[in-house]
Amino acid sequence: MKRVFIATFLIANLFSCFAQKALPSFGKPDLQELTMKECSFEKEAGAMKLIDQQETEITVGNDLKIEVNRRVRIKIFKQNGFEAANITIPYIRRNKTSKVNDITAYIYNLDSSGNIITQKIEKKQIYREKSEDGFSKVAFTFPNVKPGSVIEYRYTHTEKNSLHLEPWFFQDVLPTAISTSRFIYPKEVKIDFRFITSDSVIHDFNDKLTRLNQTFTLNNIPSFRPEPMMSSVKDNLQRVEFAFVPKLGMLDFIINDNNRWKLFNLSLLMSPFFGMQIFAPIPGTEKILDSVKFFSTPSEKIHFIYQQVKEHLKWDDRQSFYADDLGEIWKIKSGNSAEINLTILNLLKKSNITCYPILISTRSNGRPDPGFMSLGQFNGVDVLIIDSADFYVLDGTQKYLSYKTTPYNILNRDVFIIDKEKSKWVNIVNPKPLMKTVLSVKAELNNMGELRGDGFISYYDHSKAFHLEEKSETPKEKEDEDKEFIQKESGEFIMDSLVEENATNELLPLNHTFRFTYKLSNTDDYYFLDPFFLSNFRKNPFNDSLRRTDIDMGSNQSFSMSLHLTIPEDYMIDELPKSLLIRAEDSSMMFKRVIQQQDNIILFRNSFEIQRAIYSKEEYPGIRDYFRKIYGMVSEQIVLKKKK
Repeated sequence: MKRVFIATFLIANLFSCFAQKALPSFGKPDLQELTMKECSFEKEAGAMKLIDQQETEITVGNDLKIEVNRRVRIKIFKQNGFEAANITIPYIRRNKTSKVNDITAYIYNLDSSGNIITQKIEKKQIYREKSEDGFSKVAFTFPNVKPGSVIEYRYTHTEKNSLHLEPWFFQDVLPTAISTSRFIYPKEVKIDFRFITSDSVIHDFNDKLTRLNQTFTLNNIPSFRPEPMMSSVKDNLQRVEFAFVPKLGMLDFIINDNNRWKLFNLSLLMSPFFGMQIFAPIPGTEKILDSVKFFSTPSEKIHFIYQQVKEHLKWDDRQSFYADDLGEIWKIKSGNSAEINLTILNLLKKSNITCYPILISTRSNGRPDPGFMSLGQFNGVDVLIIDSADFYVLDGTQKYLSYKTTPYNILNRDVFIIDKEKSKWVNIVNPKPLMKTVLSVKAELNNMGELRGDGFISYYDHSKAFHLEEKSETPKEKEDEDKEFIQKESGEFIMDSLVEENATNELLPLNHTFRFTYKLSNTDDYYFLDPFFLSNFRKNPFNDSLRRTDIDMGSNQSFSMSLHLTIPEDYMIDELPKSLLIRAEDSSMMFKRVIQQQDNIILFRNSFEIQRAIYSKEEYPGIRDYFRKIYGMVSEQIVLKKKK
């Protein structure tokens, strides 16, 4: 997400130098870069990456070693680009040999006489932070940053005996002039790759005696700008992804990709960190298994086991599809996502419930690709239960979801079933409105322009989970934006009482019953009532004229509201919105408003439904026009006039 800022009169000369020669040497300032005034292809950028370069070398001996050398050079143009001088290098310590070292950093400035001043970052200015969950980071900040500065840094990241290759992101929050990733590896290692880009990548390949050399380069990459209602950042960044492919000797010529997935499937089933845990004994769970025998239906058994595991095991916030010994995990009462979900699977199978582990990739991790042979695409395992014509996906890390509600983070995504006979890719789609809110209000207006009455709101499935997460004392940081169009209650009214029901009962909606007082705004004798005063439509997310990413609504949605309003005799209705029905061209969205007047009573009913979760960016013009119509309607108010 970062860019290059090069004055127009310099860019041709500078880039021709880059193309004809090696990239500028690390640690050597360049006067042309220091005098740049803007990024030629993104003039409003506050900073840009001049160079983003990585070289990955793989060696095979007693151990498989991956050494990554990374170099970044950044130009600062304006004060709003100073944030680019705060550097964080995150990495996962998959084992004790994983480390980041050889960190070197420089900042270059021009003094008042036009002389180049070079300053090296001291080791004491570089901070390291390690955590028990394996996530570590190196952080430092460049001093003396000002408009015109050029900063650069490099480091080495090494790992042993890891089969995970990180993707190379050409695109970043800054525009980037040159982004290049080079791979050097022995011929006995096979690496596959796939491009997710909108531009053509320059791909160079060299075959030398015992080693292969592949380089991937992209130039003049615009900064990435997140858009409302997109699937995730990682889904939409321009990148190239890599994967180790197991070599099978002569079998390489006869085994297709589908059979390779079956080999992955079998290897996981035999793994002590996966398949061997599915039927392993878990001391301490005997009481649960004995209790299950007294339930007569599969649904009762599923619900009981799901609840018991979630109550016993606390999620440590780590996403993984590898599990340590489940017996030990049960003893310490805490585990990663795989350990919790494989425990659920283990107990379900022992209770004769037909179920399967599924490899999943959460929204923040990006969409998996069945055509790309890499287990590194996945970051978790859930439990799939197929019950006649229905199915359930269980994820024990989801605190407020019932087993009947498909987890939000895998909706409309491909998953891979792990099983001896039924291993395959499937797409998780649920046509039910998993974001659903029902609101009813009965109120009376008094002579002081105050609306007093009773309200009742029911939140279902993901709407319930989102609201409970928001009010939690220690809410889990959301990986994705909230996709609900109807937001929580407004703060513009006084709630006299609130009764909450079913917060701990996963199978029932969250209910709020309350009394309230709401003061209407007025101008002289005119009073204005917004029918959506209890639950407001979010700001229209579709105002931009262009769209670069597909639209992801999260899930199908449903909102319905009824308002029963009694008006006193000394008020008259001056303006009342009209009943209407607005449908999208494909009928996948519907907005309906029905308003009736009976003497001094106003009945207002409204419903808004989205019956499709995913829309392509090519459909954006129609969606933008549709939402403009809706937002024009929801802003209409009931206008009352007080009689004199």
